[in-house]
Amino acid sequence: MTDHLGRALPNARMRRFMLAVQDVMGRSGLTTILRQAGLQHQAGNLPPDNYQTALHAVEYTALVQAIENYYGRGARGTLTRIGHAAFGQLRQSQKFKARLYRLAFRFLPVQQRKLMALRWLAREMAIPGGQVTVHLDDRHIAFVDRESDTTFGRTRDTEICWLTVGEIQEALKWATGTEYDVTEMSCKAKGDPACRFDVGEALIG
Repeated sequence: MTDHLGRALPNARMRRFMLAVQDVMGRSGLTTILRQAGLQHQAGNLPPDNYQTALHAVEYTALVQAIENYYGRGARGTLTRIGHAAFGQLRQSQKFKARLYRLAFRFLPVQQRKLMALRWLAREMAIPGGQVTVHLDDRHIAFVDRESDTTFGRTRDTEICWLTVGEIQEALKWATGTEYDVTEMSCKAKGDPACRFDVGEALIG
């Protein structure tokens, strides 16, 4: 890893993120965010859908910061929606695997479906060689991101990984058909050793 760039990230993940931004903000919105993040060369030329590593965490966080700058106080909701869209892009890009999961879900209890979906997301976020894990403790699920590419080079006094919250929420909804409360309990931007997200109760109404 190059210290000032952060860890290298696969093209596929960056592509899914950019497409998710486009899903939520439109093509012109994506172009604006890419320009503000210093990635204007990617407009109309998104990374290929492969696992080679051409971009780094510093570009990932530049995109997140550009969205925060653009929306101000409204950024939290927008980034959460982009997180939902990003998990949708994962399913779209890996349709065969997604179909296999859906088939398996038909025969599994809800808790196992949640774990399967979250572990798929965790494996994708960990590539290449990172530590993103899902834990079950007395029926309580925690999603732990020790890499936290979203926080690279950023320092805050509160939790800021709204994008990841959205990805987790969408994974759970896809697996179960139900929306769940997801709370970030610790964040590397605050100096914590990892970003931890706790899966709460199902949301009603």
